[in-house]
Amino acid sequence: MNWNNGSRVLAIGIDAAESTLVRRLIAHDEMPVLKSLLAEGRWLRVESPAHIGSGSVWPTFITGDDPASHGVYGEWAWQPESMGLSRYNGRHLKPFWKALSAEGFRVGVFDVPFAPFTGFTDGFEISEWGPHDLLEGRVQVAPEAISDLITKRVESHPLSQDRLDTAGPRDYGGLKALGSGCAQGVKLRGALAKRLMIETAAHLSVVVFTEIHHSAHYLWHTIAGEHSIYQQEEFRNLAAIEPTLKDIYLEVDRQIGELIEAVGSSATVMVFSLHGMRPAVGVPTLLEPLLCELGYARFADWAMQSWTERASRVFASAKRHTPASLKRLYYKALPPTTTLRLARPTMMRVYDWQKTRAFALPADQHGWVHINLIGREARGAVSPDDYVRTCDELEQMLKSLVTSKGSPIVHEVIRTAAGVTEALRQRLPDLVVHWEDAAFSAPLKIKGATVESAPTGRKFTGRHARDGFCIFKGRNDLCEGETLQARDMHRVIARSLRGD
Repeated sequence: MNWNNGSRVLAIGIDAAESTLVRRLIAHDEMPVLKSLLAEGRWLRVESPAHIGSGSVWPTFITGDDPASHGVYGEWAWQPESMGLSRYNGRHLKPFWKALSAEGFRVGVFDVPFAPFTGFTDGFEISEWGPHDLLEGRVQVAPEAISDLITKRVESHPLSQDRLDTAGPRDYGGLKALGSGCAQGVKLRGALAKRLMIETAAHLSVVVFTEIHHSAHYLWHTIAGEHSIYQQEEFRNLAAIEPTLKDIYLEVDRQIGELIEAVGSSATVMVFSLHGMRPAVGVPTLLEPLLCELGYARFADWAMQSWTERASRVFASAKRHTPASLKRLYYKALPPTTTLRLARPTMMRVYDWQKTRAFALPADQHGWVHINLIGREARGAVSPDDYVRTCDELEQMLKSLVTSKGSPIVHEVIRTAAGVTEALRQRLPDLVVHWEDAAFSAPLKIKGATVESAPTGRKFTGRHARDGFCIFKGRNDLCEGETLQARDMHRVIARSLRGD
């Protein structure tokens, strides 16, 4: 049954757009569309589970569930049954728009990150047309009626042709290609989304601009160059790059204007970001060696490893020592699905599980520490009675870390479980470590420890910030207060559609 009263809802995600930058551009009249929308609506702070990991924010939006329920925190998930990692595919998630479609609403969904493909028979559904995050590694389109349009009659998105990677802040050619590709991708996405919204007359359209996310990871130093983290030698005397990250933001604003025009002035509109962006240089790597040095973890000796594990270790070592130019050729030559499959066994070292109480999980932002808990892990070593004490001990140790010059390394340690009963039921990391800027030093020397490390992936100059935002034009009673929870956004959308 369709309860729609003729209203339409347009939800536009600007993936990983930084709220403070958007506010500044609006204040300077450089994002006139969002300024006009804000004048008709209101600004809301969006609170999402970004404090756990960037991978958790979209699954929470998609399902309305917290990470403890949906279990997603990153692209690679720890599997306690197999004592290994698996790649996220999202197939266990139930998107809120599937129920709305079943009620009779025509729904359009365009490149929502981390969303499983459901296969609409009405409206439109497009997955991985121009993605930042890969799930299947291929474009998926539904219904069949629009497949020919997407695959044959519309220009391909630059991100679907090339991952638009760079070697770092001095790879001017790579950065220019990345910026140009993302700016062009914004234009193509806006034009295609507008066409589909009009042709299908969708009641609800959820369109996500992924280009801001992709470009900001590489270009954030061009926005916040005065930050102390960018005072290292590698950032000095850099040449200007065009188009700039700001140019991409402004193009998103223009395309949002086109989409709002397509749905009409009476539509409910929400433009949102689930988390933001801030300065970084790569991802700190100190947890794995530090936990080993302090006796919390121990790697398996060569003799203890299987032949498969030994081969993976050799392959991982070869990758770490391969020149960046050859790595780029490797990623260009092989399909993304192949490189991801080959990456899985190299993501973690092999541990001696009997002598490992806590270990680090591969992370793309925060540090993740997992307790090897008996009753949850197949080869657990920490008894449930010792869980809280082990977490206390680790938290105290992590908060005390300083560099050889006395600068704090850890900003905050977050526990994802209130106690062992909750921990036994969930699959999240037990401790989430938020870093201070000193953690991005290269090399990083820790006072009182022999560990010396450097962040990996130093080509990335932006990391996720916690707060998101939403500019909402619709019924005021649907959003009370000044903060909107990511898990509640689907309810606002559904009530706007139903008029209840």
